[in-house]
Amino acid sequence: MTGVEDLKNFDALLACVPVDDRAKTELCAMLGAPDRFYHGVSHPAQLWRTHSVYATAEGFLAPEVETLIACAVAYHDCVYDSRSRDNEELSAEIWMRASSGSLLRAANRLWVAETILATRDQLGYYFESAEGAVKRDLRPSAALLERARIWVLDLDLTPLGASAEDFDRDTASLRLEAAHLSDAEWEIGRLFFLQRFAEAPQIFRSPTLAAIFEAPARSNIARHLRRS
Repeated sequence: MTGVEDLKNFDALLACVPVDDRAKTELCAMLGAPDRFYHGVSHPAQLWRTHSVYATAEGFLAPEVETLIACAVAYHDCVYDSRSRDNEELSAEIWMRASSGSLLRAANRLWVAETILATRDQLGYYFESAEGAVKRDLRPSAALLERARIWVLDLDLTPLGASAEDFDRDTASLRLEAAHLSDAEWEIGRLFFLQRFAEAPQIFRSPTLAAIFEAPARSNIARHLRRS
């Protein structure tokens, strides 16, 4: 259920997204569908609240950068079907259509679309090169928009570092969204997901979010792995 605080945060998020009212109404309808138990309005609302609390510490002060982050957060799960493999591609397409009449430059609209696509595999984006797995450069001298993309991907993972109660509730919500899976199929997929993050050398690449969410995320993951 979406609470009053989530609705306030979602309204604040939408206020930063420069698309017309028709596009915002469409987005709200998609996120408000009755089968959205986890990937509904509350999810981007909570990510935006986290952004609002910690973005200054990470140096995301420019309004134009915050606008792009808001767009990616708002649209990254606008299409979600746990049975499909093209959610991110379809979400990016809807974003490009929704933003076609906006004042955003074409390069910035593409940055948002590419960031949405990157949410398919946050860890895979962190480690990529032709030769093998390497860390991306997140020093202050690194390109601002590259760090902003990593920030969006990290925001999407912050529910892993929620309280144990909230983490368990989110797990139950995700199970409801995967109702087509048998219990055995769900368990196999869940354990694969958790084990992959447990084995990652670092879950969060943005220093500010890593300091806050890395330890509780690993605690939640280890707790659930021990249960299995």
